[in-house]
Amino acid sequence: MKRRRFLATLAALGTGPISFIGQAEQPTGLGYLSVRADRQRRYFLSGIDIRGRLNFDLPLPERAHAVALHPGGEAAVVIARRPGTFLQIIDLRQGRLLERLECKPGRHLYGHGIFSRDGKYFYTTENDFEAGRGVIGVRDVESGYKLVDEFDSGGVGPHELRLMPDTETLVIANGGIRTHPDFDRSALNLETMRPSLVYIDRRNGLLLETRHLPQAMHQNSIRHLAVGSGNRICIAMQYQGPRNETPPLVALHHRGETLKPLSAPPEILSAMKNYCGSVCADGAGECFAVSSPRGDLVTFWSREGSYLKHTRVADGCGIAPGESAGEFLLSSGLGGLYRYSVADGELQPLILSGREDMLWDNHMTALS
Repeated sequence: MKRRRFLATLAALGTGPISFIGQAEQPTGLGYLSVRADRQRRYFLSGIDIRGRLNFDLPLPERAHAVALHPGGEAAVVIARRPGTFLQIIDLRQGRLLERLECKPGRHLYGHGIFSRDGKYFYTTENDFEAGRGVIGVRDVESGYKLVDEFDSGGVGPHELRLMPDTETLVIANGGIRTHPDFDRSALNLETMRPSLVYIDRRNGLLLETRHLPQAMHQNSIRHLAVGSGNRICIAMQYQGPRNETPPLVALHHRGETLKPLSAPPEILSAMKNYCGSVCADGAGECFAVSSPRGDLVTFWSREGSYLKHTRVADGCGIAPGESAGEFLLSSGLGGLYRYSVADGELQPLILSGREDMLWDNHMTALS
């Protein structure tokens, strides 16, 4: 995304003016979107470049979770954090808020969404909370993101979803945890939860494949996933069982096979504190990064599932691919922003790192 496109966002966006941070140099390389808070707990959608320079801030009405980019790069959707119900549709070319949408009654969002490859449809993970049923909402982009269909997610508590390289298959992380907005974010079924990884035909909602963890790991909530080369899926989990247990928190999957939990050194697994916040493949799809914000840790894994190394990032959660293979951008809920190279293990602070008013949320999205 070029500087002129960011400058266009100076136009009024309905929720408040964009604050633009002028730079003498033009942004180079990739750009990124992430939601964040400041010390007053005001919320923003922020745009940064590959060097970590702030390009714009868009005020948000409340806390969001992830940002989905239209395949053409002209629009983005900001998705409410569970149990929120709003979608903010933003035109990145003209710098304006297209619309704020709400879920249908009886639904709330789980914070993630994905476009079809042609950009005609937008898919969201949602909770039919009275029935305790996960659903995928289908919105027609050309009709103003009108909800035109929904189908079962194949489980309870769908969180992140991705589009497979065939462009027709959705892969969905069903966390297995039943919630209801009357009980805020409390889990209502810890004893019976059954997380799953499912593949669904986006065109008709047909369930193509379901994979469960072993019964002994049924309290390991599958929350986030990334697609690497060779259609390998890396999943990141959050264990809801006893704190003194340390089951694997990262697993790989390939269609037609069983889920493969991955091994890490015992001290690393313990340091992850039973919680993974995000997972991302590098630009080549050859390795994965998994954040554990409660343990101030980001771990790195090969495409085949070998543990590679780790780095320490205080409250580090957001991850996005860098410009080259094995490179990632990492963000922190305490204000840190870094570039990391798996090859040399170097953690390089970026320009905004350490700013106390830049409290980055869970996810980053690359503008490619």
